[in-house]
Amino acid sequence: MKKLTWKKYQFEDLTIWMASVKPVGWQFSIEKDANGYKPFVYYGAGEDIPLVFEGFASKSLRNAQDICNRWLEDTILGLNKWI
Repeated sequence: MKKLTWKKYQFEDLTIWMASVKPVGWQFSIEKDANGYKPFVYYGAGEDIPLVFEGFASKSLRNAQDICNRWLEDTILGLNKWI
């Protein structure tokens, strides 16, 4: 399965990496803070949904990217089971 392509955005007080699955409108983001890297998914309405438990953060960017890739792959495989 194809992996997400990430782009880094640097703001004054925040660093974010973003990747999109444009055909379905999903957007993934990884925010870096003092605790580590926090992966999120956005479905196109409402708030970003964390992909890890509250208070947890990945220690590396690579691990946070892997969490997003696994979520996407598991979701697609799960949806295909309904067909």
